[in-house]
Amino acid sequence: MQRWALNVTALGLLLAACTPSATEPSSTTEPSSTTSSTTTVPSDEICKIGDLRFGTEGLVGALGEDVGDATTVSEIRWEQSASCERLTITFATDSGAPASSLGPTGVSVFAQTGVVSITLPAEVATTAIADLLPDGSLAHRVFVIRDDAGSLAVDIHGVTGVPLAARAFTTTSPSTLVIDLVATESVSDAAGPQVSPVSVVVAPVPGEASYPVTIDGYAAPGLATVRLQVTTNGDVWTDRTLSLNAWRDAWQAFSTVISEGPSGMAEIFVGTVGPEGQPDDGATVSVGLP
Repeated sequence: MQRWALNVTALGLLLAACTPSATEPSSTTEPSSTTSSTTTVPSDEICKIGDLRFGTEGLVGALGEDVGDATTVSEIRWEQSASCERLTITFATDSGAPASSLGPTGVSVFAQTGVVSITLPAEVATTAIADLLPDGSLAHRVFVIRDDAGSLAVDIHGVTGVPLAARAFTTTSPSTLVIDLVATESVSDAAGPQVSPVSVVVAPVPGEASYPVTIDGYAAPGLATVRLQVTTNGDVWTDRTLSLNAWRDAWQAFSTVISEGPSGMAEIFVGTVGPEGQPDDGATVSVGLP
């Protein structure tokens, strides 16, 4: 997905310019499955620890060490306090023991979609969890995602309409990645991805769009294909199958581009279809095209 590519590029530039710290907790920059349920762990102090600032857009953390022993996402925990919400990702080694360090990792905020995106190091190649439903007042859903090459990332979806700010830091021995979220003031609300049981459409967001239209999102674990259909006034003018790798341990990233088409309001559907090609289950976003 294009936003992950931007995240990786920015992460590489920042990591080249600074040396990660091995202290606990650590951070190198300040800002310029199985579906699982969680239990709220009340705390009024979690966001009063440390002086790391929150960021509202772009890369907010280039973290980790040059080489880490973390190879598996083992758990994602959610905590809630009076002022913020915290997600803690824990990692394991190849042997299954708790990891002691995490390799190069990037954390970015995408304000328009209300998503905090985490690019994991290449050596983190397996995951024990595919998604999480905190259903908090800030964090709504968490997805672990594989791209076509098999690389892993994590997306934290904020509650629709709630602009977020985030900060990130790591700990060592055991290795964790900690993301703190707070609500922030903004001139526009976060649109939020369109979510269904079988697919998520992250971009475009509802509203005005222009050609070429890039459609980014992810499909449920285990699916080999999803169908993309674009309709205007009930007529289907784009109907294509998006092939997937049928990864079973994580959601599967897809990205496709529509170069041209008719003007007016359009419905973009990504999901599964019935025997006659009619939409069955999936995510739909409405956009206005010039």
